[in-house]
Amino acid sequence: MHPILFKIGSLPINSYGLMLAISFLLGVKLASRRALKLGIPADDTVNLSIWIMVAAIIGSRVFYVVTHMDQYAGDPMAMVAFWNGLYGLSMLGGVILAVITGFTWIIKKGWPLWSFSDAIIPSFALGIFVTRIGCFFNGCCFGAETSCSVGVSFPSGSLPYSVFGSASIHPAQLYSSLGGLVILLILLISDRRKNFPGFIFSMFLGLYGATRFGMEEFRYFDHAPSGSFGYSVFAVRPGMTDNQLISLCMILLSFTLGTWLYYRDQRNSS
Repeated sequence: MHPILFKIGSLPINSYGLMLAISFLLGVKLASRRALKLGIPADDTVNLSIWIMVAAIIGSRVFYVVTHMDQYAGDPMAMVAFWNGLYGLSMLGGVILAVITGFTWIIKKGWPLWSFSDAIIPSFALGIFVTRIGCFFNGCCFGAETSCSVGVSFPSGSLPYSVFGSASIHPAQLYSSLGGLVILLILLISDRRKNFPGFIFSMFLGLYGATRFGMEEFRYFDHAPSGSFGYSVFAVRPGMTDNQLISLCMILLSFTLGTWLYYRDQRNSS
């Protein structure tokens, strides 16, 4: 674990912040290159990417606060201090608000909604792949205790150590990173063939929802998950989390949206 990778003078370079910056730059480059095929200038894609980045941070923070309200009972101002501590952001909330912001921007600009969405959505998967590595270095978003061979131990002074000591835990951050990479490869390979507009975007929703649902089974939670929604599929822990419920909605939306866009494209082609 390396929450601070190095220092430039007295300025510490945080591992999560650095990986977040790298993912943003790589994501913008990928999105700009793909958007150029639609005739959209790179500058416009960069501007959109900045707004999406801001929306992702805000959405991640809002979703975390809403699902952890008990932590702010004595200090409501701490709700906006996402920079304090290792916790404070939930990526699923960031993805949701980022998608809403992106759709709003695209519609306002009059760009082809679904074709442009197909062009930029792989950058989200790239971002998951890179930023989750930053989570691992930072020691946040860690997994539950395990006896399997892939388990890892975090050093003294880290947040995982304060919970589990030197016991082995699931490297949930790396599972999520690998999931992001797999999604990215599937999207890029699928995009080599001709698809109806919105196919790649719909596929992302389903793939991300499925992988996020599964990853939750290996995560450690410092509060009891919502038990009213059902039970854990793999029985790692009881109850279905809020993230899993939203993930199921994303999977359902993926099939519904994909089916609607497919038949709409068929009607327009006939």
